[in-house]
Amino acid sequence: MIIIVDRRNRLLHVNLSGFRSTVTVGNFQVFQYVSGPRPSKTINLGCLWSIPNGNYGKQATWGTNGIITVIGRLANGDRCIHTPVTMPIPDGVTFR
Repeated sequence: MIIIVDRRNRLLHVNLSGFRSTVTVGNFQVFQYVSGPRPSKTINLGCLWSIPNGNYGKQATWGTNGIITVIGRLANGDRCIHTPVTMPIPDGVTFR
């Protein structure tokens, strides 16, 4: 579970773990980083997980408080398989 902030090249390398949902819920705060860099604005991380039994994917955001939130509904028993991603740091975003 890691997010590397490559300031020099203005890239984010996101490699999180997969998980299985044990509840049916809407937007779900799935990971919280208690230390390390935090973005100055919420960042849309795009589609990070695939859900094989539903044949669809889930998007996520990384908030200024360090929380990674899965966007949209998850059902009890959904198995979320993560795909690592490298993406540009959005314009205007800094890290503290």
